[in-house]
Amino acid sequence: MHKLRFVALLFFNLAALPFLALPVAGARPLIVGSIGDDTAAEIKKFLPFARFLAKELQSAGIDAGKVVVAKDMAQMAAFLREGKVDLYIDSPFPIIAVSHLSGTKFLARRWKKGVGEYYSAIFARKDGGINRLEDLKGKFIAFEEPYSSSGYFLPKMALIQAGLKLANKQAATSPVGSDEVGYLFSADDTNTMWLVVKGKVAAGAMDNQTYTKEAKGDIDQLKVLHKTMSIPRQIVSYRGDLAESLVGTIKQILLRMDQSVEGKKILQEFERTTRFDELSQQALAPLVQFYKSIGAEVGK
Repeated sequence: MHKLRFVALLFFNLAALPFLALPVAGARPLIVGSIGDDTAAEIKKFLPFARFLAKELQSAGIDAGKVVVAKDMAQMAAFLREGKVDLYIDSPFPIIAVSHLSGTKFLARRWKKGVGEYYSAIFARKDGGINRLEDLKGKFIAFEEPYSSSGYFLPKMALIQAGLKLANKQAATSPVGSDEVGYLFSADDTNTMWLVVKGKVAAGAMDNQTYTKEAKGDIDQLKVLHKTMSIPRQIVSYRGDLAESLVGTIKQILLRMDQSVEGKKILQEFERTTRFDELSQQALAPLVQFYKSIGAEVGK
């Protein structure tokens, strides 16, 4: 008799457990995408953030947070089209380029390293004889990497808008025509600064905050030739066929992350992100317009 009562009581207690403790039928992971050469580093950077979102989305049928790293914008676009990535976070130009190739939509702005927007500075040595953008004809400028907004797209756009013809070169020793501006990729902002300071190239480009940081004691030897328009620091985008109900929930989670202790901790670990906020369509309008000038970068 006592045994029957025990079994009945045990059954009652198990039945009373919270619903969320049971597996959710049809549950799936939320996959965050990034572009980079070091897959392990990108996963380490994004995984805590992806797992936080997944935990907050359990009631929406999300059972895990994962990270997928693409080698370039074309591959990221393919991952999004194929449903292998749900969210993609990056600076504006890669975001817009990938959107053109995959149909992604924009969700929110990310304040990476405490910055909501930034601009690019094109700079040169004061004693290099370069006083304006037009003086770069027949000379070299160093960009960071092919998918950098501040270290490539923005300054390249500025040069094109100034009527200059750009030519990609393999090395600073390659010949440059008198009617063109040669450019090469340094792979890193530190390398860009070194190339300019040492006189290996006539000019370099990077975002305004990084310029001040990298110039350090050499800043008095340098001058800024041009400041580009300001753009959002980073943007959160999502694949176009993601359920709108899920998208709405994700957006609300992002917008209130900075209001909880755990959310603030995850944000701080995520490259010192301050918060996510609403993305102004007005801020994106000129970026989409100018994208046509550099659409060849992604083959479209």
